[in-house]
Amino acid sequence: MPHGGAEGGAEPMTPAPNPAMRGLASRHELPREPGFHELPAGELEILRFGLARLQAGETLQLETHDCEALLVLLEATEEVRVAAGGRELRLPPRRSVFADGPAAVYAPAAVGLELRGPLLAGVFCAHAPHSGGEPYAILPDEVSTVQRGRGNFTRRVREILPPERPAARLLAGETLNPPGNWSSSPPHKHDRNAPPDEARLEEVYLFRVQPPQGFGLQHSYHAGGPSRTFAVEDLDVVAIPAGYHPVVAAPGYDLYYLWCLAGEGRELRWHPDPAHAWVDAD
Repeated sequence: MPHGGAEGGAEPMTPAPNPAMRGLASRHELPREPGFHELPAGELEILRFGLARLQAGETLQLETHDCEALLVLLEATEEVRVAAGGRELRLPPRRSVFADGPAAVYAPAAVGLELRGPLLAGVFCAHAPHSGGEPYAILPDEVSTVQRGRGNFTRRVREILPPERPAARLLAGETLNPPGNWSSSPPHKHDRNAPPDEARLEEVYLFRVQPPQGFGLQHSYHAGGPSRTFAVEDLDVVAIPAGYHPVVAAPGYDLYYLWCLAGEGRELRWHPDPAHAWVDAD
C-alpha cells in the first residue's frame, strides 16, 4: 500500500520468524506515532493491513493500484471525509469501538483514498485487479449485529462487509467479547480450498481492550501439530495465515477485534476442530 502525506512509517518491531512455527498466527505491535504503519511484508500472501493514525490537519493518500481496499474507522472526534475515485464519502464521528457502531469505506482496485485527520483507522487491501464498481460508504445503521455462541463463548459480531455487499475478495466485521468470554470458539480454521466444506481465507485481527491496560489470549494451533499462545493487548495486530485460532478476554476486560479475511471466494466456510465441536452441539 504505497502512501504519502503523513509523517511516520517506522518499521514495526517483531521477532524473527521460527520456521518450525510457520503457518501459525503471529502477533505484531505497530508504531504508536502518527502516520501509516503496515503489517510486515511476508506475513500473509493475499491480505495486507495498515493502521492510519492522523492528527488534526494531516492528510494521507493511499494508492492501492491493483488491490481493493476497505477502510474502517476506529476513532474520530469529528466527521471524516474520504476522497475516493472522484467522490467524497462522509463517515460520522466514532468515540470508540465500544461506544459506537462502525463506519467504513470500500474502494475497488485502482481507486486511491485520501483522508484527513484527526482519526484512527484500519485499512485492509487484497489483490483484486478486476474488482470494478464504485467506491461506497458503509454507515453504522447499515451494519447488522448478531449474537453468536452461548454460555461463556457468547459474543457480538458486527457484519461490516458481508458477502452480500459488493467486493471482490474482502470480508470484514467486528467481534466484541464480554469479560472472560471466548470467540472463534469452538475452534475453527479456514486454510484449505475444499468446497463446499471449507474455503481458504487468510485473516487479520486488530485488537482493542477496555480498560486499555487489559489483555486477552490468542491461541493458534494445527491439529496434531505445533501450537502457539500469546497475550494480545490494546492495538495489537495478529496475522492468521492458517490453523485454528480461538480468543479469550481476561476477566474484567471487554475485548474487541476488527477482523478481515481474503482468499478463495467470499463465503465464510470454516472447518470446526472435530475434537472440540461437541461444545456447540445441540
